[in-house]
Amino acid sequence: MLHKYRFYFMAVALVFLFTGCAPDGAKIFKKECAACHNFKGFGGSICPDLTDVKHRRSDAWIRQQLRDPSVNKPDSRMPSFERLSDKEVQALIDYLKQ
Repeated sequence: MLHKYRFYFMAVALVFLFTGCAPDGAKIFKKECAACHNFKGFGGSICPDLTDVKHRRSDAWIRQQLRDPSVNKPDSRMPSFERLSDKEVQALIDYLKQ
């Protein structure tokens, strides 16, 4: 019976091999953002609270802010997070939009 599911297991293994595990937005926030920003009671207070960002900003705006903050606000002191992959950025956006 095990051989009956061999194709399924191989397909799942290939998906993980080529796509990797999905990034965890909460972990990314904790590592990259929480020192300065607060989200739902966790994090810093020197930058805007991101708890209600889903009501104020589009995904495209947040993505741009992470990649090059000076585009949205020329005098921004926020660093660029260009080193984050597209998947990591999307995971962070999904987390902030909860």
